Amino acid sequence: MGDQLRNVIDFAGRHGGVVTRSEALALGISARTLVRRVRDGVLIEIKEGVYALPGSNDLHVLDLTAACRKLGAVVSHQSAAYLHGMVGRRATKPTVSVLRNRSKDLAGVTVHQMGDLSEDQVVTIGGLRVTSPERTIIDLAATLADRALARILDNALASGIVAFETLMDLFERIGRRGKPGTAKLRKLLEARGYDYRPPESELERRLLQILTDADLPRPELQFRAPWLRRINGRVDMAYVDQRLVIEGDSRRWHQLSEAFETDRLRDNATQLAGWRILRFTWTEITTNPERVVTTVRRALELERN
Repeated sequence: MGDQLRNVIDFAGRHGGVVTRSEALALGISARTLVRRVRDGVLIEIKEGVYALPGSNDLHVLDLTAACRKLGAVVSHQSAAYLHGMVGRRATKPTVSVLRNRSKDLAGVTVHQMGDLSEDQVVTIGGLRVTSPERTIIDLAATLADRALARILDNALASGIVAFETLMDLFERIGRRGKPGTAKLRKLLEARGYDYRPPESELERRLLQILTDADLPRPELQFRAPWLRRINGRVDMAYVDQRLVIEGDSRRWHQLSEAFETDRLRDNATQLAGWRILRFTWTEITTNPERVVTTVRRALELERN
């Protein structure tokens, strides 16, 4: 192996397994040798003028790396949400953003243009430049439907990936009239407020969505019940004024005998404190939401009567 080729391979290894044609030529390899090494399988051409080492990262990450290097881009939108752990699935197509007036053409990659991205809104993950979690949510507001955006926002808040105050600060800086998604995200943020507690599980999120869609009052999430301090100080949801507790029983957690016993202790303590409690299973919430709504509505009406 010649020194020039070794330099190219070493360079790619230090930069996410990717090297561009211009970088390889600058390292001393000739264009003819580059073509030959691709033909021999020493390098793999993943995009026009962009090469990867065999066995490098998965194709999605390689495409993101190629786009960032070739276009001077940053990972953004759905791809950034995936890298930050806000979503469990990566985007169908790798997604990046470039500054306005820069080229945005790269096969197989979605490229957005933006003119208001500053360095304090960019972080590094695995050697890739990625929009910060807060900036990612603001960008997603322009491309996602309300419910999908709300789900990602709540997941990010619940997991601590995003702090509400930090997100609001950035939103007030760059959210503006006419910017795509601004009105949508402002509505979601105003509905939550600084004291907002997001759902902590998928089951809780679904249950809350059912109640919200039925125009029932929003319960307080993760209510700290004083009578449960010695067992587990929080319940999933509570209508405090109506002294009504609502709990969701996940399939996996409540198969454990210890968890079952703890739930019975919690339920008894709730009743002795003068509160009512409703429990809904995963099956009820996912297959019979109408019955869930009817039950909660009747419980609230009984208190009023």
